[in-house]
Amino acid sequence: MCGIAGIYERNGHRVSLELIETMGNTMAHRGPDNFGLFGFNEQIGLSHNRLSFLDLSPAANQPFKNENYALVYNGEIYNFREIRERLIKDYNVRFETTSDTEVLFFSLIHDGIEKCLKGLRGMFAFAFYDRNENELLLARDRLGIKPLYYYQNDKSFYWSSEIKALAQTLNLKPDPLKTLFSINGIAETSNDFTLFNDILPVKPGSYLRIKSNYRKPQEFFYYKIVDDFEPERYAELERKSRADILAEFESLLTSSIESMLVSDVPLGSFVSGGVDSSLISAIANKKYPDLKLFTANVLGKFSEYDDAKALSDHLGRELFDYKFKPEQMLSDWAEVTYFYECPIVIHTNAIPFSNVARLAHDSNVKAVLTGEGADELFLGYPRQLTDQYKWLATLPINAIKSFYKLIPGLEDYLFPNHKQTSVEFASQLIRQFESPYRESEIEEKFTFLSEPQRQKQLLTIKMLGDHLVGLLHRNDRMGMMASIEARFPFLNEELVKFAINLPAKFKIGRSLRWHNYKHPFLVDKWVIRKTAEKYLPKGLATKKKNGFPMGGHKFVKVKKGFFKNGWVAENLALNDKKQAFMLESQNPYFIAKLASTEIFGRIYGLGESLENVKNHILRHTEMISRSFIGAGLVNLAETSPQLF
Repeated sequence: MCGIAGIYERNGHRVSLELIETMGNTMAHRGPDNFGLFGFNEQIGLSHNRLSFLDLSPAANQPFKNENYALVYNGEIYNFREIRERLIKDYNVRFETTSDTEVLFFSLIHDGIEKCLKGLRGMFAFAFYDRNENELLLARDRLGIKPLYYYQNDKSFYWSSEIKALAQTLNLKPDPLKTLFSINGIAETSNDFTLFNDILPVKPGSYLRIKSNYRKPQEFFYYKIVDDFEPERYAELERKSRADILAEFESLLTSSIESMLVSDVPLGSFVSGGVDSSLISAIANKKYPDLKLFTANVLGKFSEYDDAKALSDHLGRELFDYKFKPEQMLSDWAEVTYFYECPIVIHTNAIPFSNVARLAHDSNVKAVLTGEGADELFLGYPRQLTDQYKWLATLPINAIKSFYKLIPGLEDYLFPNHKQTSVEFASQLIRQFESPYRESEIEEKFTFLSEPQRQKQLLTIKMLGDHLVGLLHRNDRMGMMASIEARFPFLNEELVKFAINLPAKFKIGRSLRWHNYKHPFLVDKWVIRKTAEKYLPKGLATKKKNGFPMGGHKFVKVKKGFFKNGWVAENLALNDKKQAFMLESQNPYFIAKLASTEIFGRIYGLGESLENVKNHILRHTEMISRSFIGAGLVNLAETSPQLF
């Protein structure tokens, strides 16, 4: 995990290495081990902030270059040893380091961009310059684990690992309309846009080709999630026994974990007390003797510390816990928003996440294993199971509707059939109908399945393309805030393909027991939970999903004066009287989410210092005492979205 940046000048303009260095300095947290800067032909410059994991010697520093090519790269190539051996055999390449960077460098030179990308197994974002062709290539891994952004004008093309490096260096401001609509979480879950109109992401599974005579980059996709679905593979898995499915899953997961334990520096694991991270840690513990466990102990009724401690006791490992107090949301809100690069709306748990990442850093760990991706791949969110009971839950309403059908027009009047609200439509408009377009693309491949089967099978692909985006954004920004790399065993390429083709009957199990009140008699992530029985105590293997809960926006009270002379008031022309009316008359939960937008706007729109914004938050907000909140509201607390 590192930070990359650079400038490609068009029409003979001379590149400014000073400007690139400024961009790199903005991302010093991504790579404190070394900073490298290199200019080529006065037309292109590249910088690299290094967080070193393999071959810690200076020989592996970047930019990696020779007389004709230059590379800056962020990520990990887990199959680099196999590629290295093939390059030696096929091209007689002589390697001078043991790093994956040099392997990627020579694969790009000898294999070309398409063959190289299709052969990589890992997480990455890189920029590669070919002097002979005067061509720049930007590429990103299949699922978008590693971030990469770009900005261009008539003269120059800029890129960087983080939005802030471009926005602050080039004095770019967020778009007010997009920013205001980010109250619905659209900025955290988009692969197509940022809140800055002219800063765009390189899309997952794609690469850009940039040349001086191109008006805009040429975009190519080497991977799309739906391409992993193969009817023949689905049919093969459909015929297998449960025992065979479990054996294949365990083999794939174990192999993935082993590949991600390759490192020349200490590794750890983030554990929540849930089954996914616990299973990963248990398998890794057998392979890696010095694994350290870290957890965010959100103090109060949302604490899952006891379950994380049960795991550490079972594994015989020390548990390092960060004790997160509810009021820290207010004190950390501004700084975390700065690193988060958009308003914190969906994942307020990014705030305790940032603190446990600091704890790992202070414990001399550089990379951690995490359980993200399991719920998306194997249907772990409650809503995905409760939909099976929807017919029963809506039975009384449907009976009433049947009665009103006897009077023409009355049913439509009382029960208007709206597919979405106007706010949801506006959000899709801002996103340029990103999700519906993708869904219409992918459904064609599943026409051979019955409607119920097709919908269950589509869920995994939709969740990988939508929901996972926000989790990866959170883990990257909050991890790198503390110079910590997150690794995702469930997102191994072979495991993802297995899950996409796995029939839903192996994901949703049945039980005679009341497994979860949200989906009684149905077991989420069956294949994971059944495998976990071999490695974990029963209580952890069967624990219901909580989703990293904490007291988020629903526990924040925004006081008078919070929006005064601020970004929201400026862009909506809200005078003091209108602000007061808004605070008195509107839902406090929505006001608190608007406060997240205000904080982002003050930092990135008005350019206020983090210290000033922090002090403003502490003066004009407070956490509501939990004694005033009934126990029945626990499920209203913000978590990683559980879709219920």
